Amino acid sequence: MPSGTTRGERASPTSSRSTTSQSYATQHLSNGFIYAAVFALIVGTRASVFVGVPSGVAVLLRAIGIGAALCALRGQFRRWFFVCLLIVGIAGGTSSLHHAQSPQLGAYQGAAKIMEDPQWRNGAVQCVLSIEGQRFIVYAYGLEGRRLNGRQVGEVVSVSALRQRLDSGKLSRYRSRHIVGLATLISVSETAGAGAPLFRSANRLRGVLQKSTRFMPYEEASLYMGLLIGDDREQTKEMIAAFRGSGLSHLTAVSGQNVAFLLAVAAPLLVRAKSRWRLIATIFLLGWFVVLTRAEPSVIRATAMAALSAYGVARGRDVPPLRILAIALGALLLIDPLIAWSVGFWMSSFATAGLIVLTPIIAKFLLGPPWLSGALSTTLGAQLGVMPITLFVFGSAPIVAIATNLLAVPIAGAVMLVGLPMGLVVGMLSELSLMSPVCGLLMLPITFAVRWVWWVAVIGESVQPGGLVNAALWLIMVCLAICWCFFLARRTHLTEWGSDDLPNYG
Repeated sequence: MPSGTTRGERASPTSSRSTTSQSYATQHLSNGFIYAAVFALIVGTRASVFVGVPSGVAVLLRAIGIGAALCALRGQFRRWFFVCLLIVGIAGGTSSLHHAQSPQLGAYQGAAKIMEDPQWRNGAVQCVLSIEGQRFIVYAYGLEGRRLNGRQVGEVVSVSALRQRLDSGKLSRYRSRHIVGLATLISVSETAGAGAPLFRSANRLRGVLQKSTRFMPYEEASLYMGLLIGDDREQTKEMIAAFRGSGLSHLTAVSGQNVAFLLAVAAPLLVRAKSRWRLIATIFLLGWFVVLTRAEPSVIRATAMAALSAYGVARGRDVPPLRILAIALGALLLIDPLIAWSVGFWMSSFATAGLIVLTPIIAKFLLGPPWLSGALSTTLGAQLGVMPITLFVFGSAPIVAIATNLLAVPIAGAVMLVGLPMGLVVGMLSELSLMSPVCGLLMLPITFAVRWVWWVAVIGESVQPGGLVNAALWLIMVCLAICWCFFLARRTHLTEWGSDDLPNYG
């Protein structure tokens, strides 16, 4: 009896299994299914602030919810999968919030680990210390401040401190940083332990990069470190205000662009390894970069997406970028629910979504040379993507950001791409006094490029209109964009009608 299957097809069980697994992934984990699942997890996590569930019950509910979600995913009750993820989000967020709101108070004397680099703030040295597994923000004055200043993340110091509660406003603001209270330092040791090897290697590289800034003016040096690794501690208030007012503050927040340039610099070495070892090396490099840039939420999101992309390439799968973004968001929310309250995390995520979804659409309606239309569509896609967050959090979206990003982003990208290897070379050569003139010459182009970015920010802030004028300009731009779309659509229609339907009298 004929089977309807050719002999060649029957002879490849591996192909059949791969087809079955691909069909399972397509049917059960489609893009829409992934997006809806992550949305349910986000809603549940953010809604946890309104749910008063004890911590023990929340942990139990989360474990049950994850188990039920896995069962629903593999069974016939897929519609309940989203309800299970909603419960997982609520339980995870409640448990994390309870931990953040239950600090250990009172006097403490012993070891404390530095979790954020100390920096001067309003006459004091601000730092975050991990004491008995909980993070406390510290404002150190006088001798204690001088001893704490200059320490780096991962180092361990001996402290005597008094742990206190934070007021509700500051606790809500510091929630995403896992800060649970305030520690008043009584004393701090002069010496510190070096910390884990991963932190030591990252700190050494930051020290080498810092040496390269000796050959730059102070303002350019502070911006240079911000562009490379997100270190904005030395930036003046005027510089920070200029970048915020001109819509360029994202340049000093390490994100996907920095990760892409890091992988581009490391590509000549990575491509020499076999597929499995290349994946391992890529993931290790990304994890090390997270430590180097102090684990900012934006860089965590970017490195998670890069790791998922590298895994897909290693498995020979072409995964859509929006799907990778959704999976990264879901994984990070499961690992750390408190990241849902990070403004930087959502600005980075929405900007990435705008680049993925809106940029290709906008590019279809732009005319002109590819270099200009590509840069403009990328800028508009990112700005429109992040606009809901900027309007909700900051109350405005500077329209001048379209022009400033067109002028500054390409130059800033060049600084990120060239500045990292050049800074390492100059930092090492700076130890030789005879090489100082050479180091100055090598850093001169980077200095001019950084100064260009800074000037664009200053000029952009000075010409940025405020209030109703800014809103009116956005409205005018939207109207012009709509008219342009109608014009292109009508021209395309007339062209097709004229070429296909008009009689030929020739």
